Amino acid sequence: MRGINRNRAFYAAWRVLPEAGAWIIGLLLLAGMEPAGNHLFSLCPISWVWQGGCPGCGLGHSVAYLFRGDLASSWQAHPLGLPALLILCWRVLELLVQSRQLYLYHSKL
Repeated sequence: MRGINRNRAFYAAWRVLPEAGAWIIGLLLLAGMEPAGNHLFSLCPISWVWQGGCPGCGLGHSVAYLFRGDLASSWQAHPLGLPALLILCWRVLELLVQSRQLYLYHSKL
């Protein structure tokens, strides 16, 4: 009977881990990005249509500059880079805590 509870605990915790993993991978990719370099394409469909870009254009560069400690360039790329990074870090921590709580709750059933 104990094995069934552990399986249930594992699957309950596993439901929130893919989102946390996606955010972590995204942040690591931004940390490894060279923000001053030229980019070949954009993943933003709005920038494909509008030449001026969208309100979120520059947010990735801003976060990449933050990982390098360049606050002035980060602010110049996009003023909401620091709040976005803080919100993403908070979300990842919240998901990891939630995963642990789900695992502990379901392992005691």
